[in-house]
Amino acid sequence: MDYFHCIQKVVEYIETHIEDDTDVDEAIRSSHVSKFHFYRLFKAIVGMTVHEYMKERKLSKAAEHLCTTNDDILTIATRYGFNSQEVFTRNFKKLFHCTPAAFRKTNNVDWALRATGKMNVDSLRLDIKSMNGKIVVNEKVEIIQDLKLIGIEREMTDEQAYSVVDAMELFLKEAERIRNIVNETIFRICYGIDYSGDIPKYKELIAVEVYDTAYVPNGMTAKCIEYAKVVTYSHKGRLFMGEEEKIINTYHFLYRYRIPYQSYELTKDFLLERYGADFKGPFHENSHMEISFSIR
Repeated sequence: MDYFHCIQKVVEYIETHIEDDTDVDEAIRSSHVSKFHFYRLFKAIVGMTVHEYMKERKLSKAAEHLCTTNDDILTIATRYGFNSQEVFTRNFKKLFHCTPAAFRKTNNVDWALRATGKMNVDSLRLDIKSMNGKIVVNEKVEIIQDLKLIGIEREMTDEQAYSVVDAMELFLKEAERIRNIVNETIFRICYGIDYSGDIPKYKELIAVEVYDTAYVPNGMTAKCIEYAKVVTYSHKGRLFMGEEEKIINTYHFLYRYRIPYQSYELTKDFLLERYGADFKGPFHENSHMEISFSIR
């Protein structure tokens, strides 16, 4: 699947509906990529979220409108999808560092330097190839069958990556209540993506593999993956170093430099992390863990 082409389709949709109440979800559906992976791919490749890009394009068109017409500010704000002049002004200041009224009075000739132009994905494709075209990452395609997991489930977002350490520690304290454990490998599986809010949320299960799920301890959840095809990558080194989230860098690398060039089509079923015997802790430089994406 050409993920760059999928992103460009959404960019064109946004441009066509720049003055409408843009339904990004509809555009993503037409690209045939799951929203969970599309959001991550877009941010990794473009450098901002799809909603940030859409908002900055609307603000940039509004700035052009301010410079070239005498329309009042409220009319312009409404035209580009802002519900009030106050909301428009607040967002405009973040991008252009002045109010729309001040912007119009000064007729700032440098406004285009701060504006967000229409994205050309082909140029990004060439940029990425020139920067990392020769990087080789260990990867393998696997089949997961009859994987039974029991663990602690919670709802979270990508912004809460650092909290995984505490969640792991909590699970390890409670894991002794689980019966029929296969081995000491810890699984972290993300699924059930919810896009109803401003920030996508999903369910996270930190768990161990068991021989059967007949007994599920109070406060825990069982999940079974009967059959799934996955592509698996390795992360070697620390997950975190001070305030830096190394594991996020790995995901960013995979979404920006690896996945867009693979023939695999990602599904929205799940994302799976495995922490086996060679995982020495989140802050150990010789730690090793695996990341698996469900694919068709």
